[in-house]
Amino acid sequence: MEESRVVHVKKTFTQKIKSFVPYFFVMLTLVCLSYLLVYNTSYSPNGYEIVSASNNEITIKSFNLIGVEKSIQTISFSSEYEWKVEAIEHQIDRQKDFLCLLFSMVSISTTLFVMYIRNGTAMWKAIFRSNLIFCILLPLTSLIFVWDAIQSYIS
Repeated sequence: MEESRVVHVKKTFTQKIKSFVPYFFVMLTLVCLSYLLVYNTSYSPNGYEIVSASNNEITIKSFNLIGVEKSIQTISFSSEYEWKVEAIEHQIDRQKDFLCLLFSMVSISTTLFVMYIRNGTAMWKAIFRSNLIFCILLPLTSLIFVWDAIQSYIS
């Protein structure tokens, strides 16, 4: 009787692994796509990108909510405020990190949400189990702080 219980546990464990493997590869593919989207194609909705930078001058592109170029600004600083160029560059790098994190976390959570729904979990329970709300709010609040910091350095 003890052996049949161990065999049953092994079968259910391997069945769970086999059912999760396709979702894992979908999540891995989506994380890779989000990385390529942010770092290689420079997709940054409502964000900024550096065109050129020197000691006391920086040229940046700003994008609208859907990621289409809105404007290009060249900002010059006096020698007293040259540190702002490096600060803006740092914040734009952080913006890319948080955008990649946002896209990755949302895609992983959405995949888990679909997996739970397909397994018969109720919708609200699937939302909470997949941490969809947390995965949207955490990187998004960090992005908002980064965008505010960039705006304060520019103005």
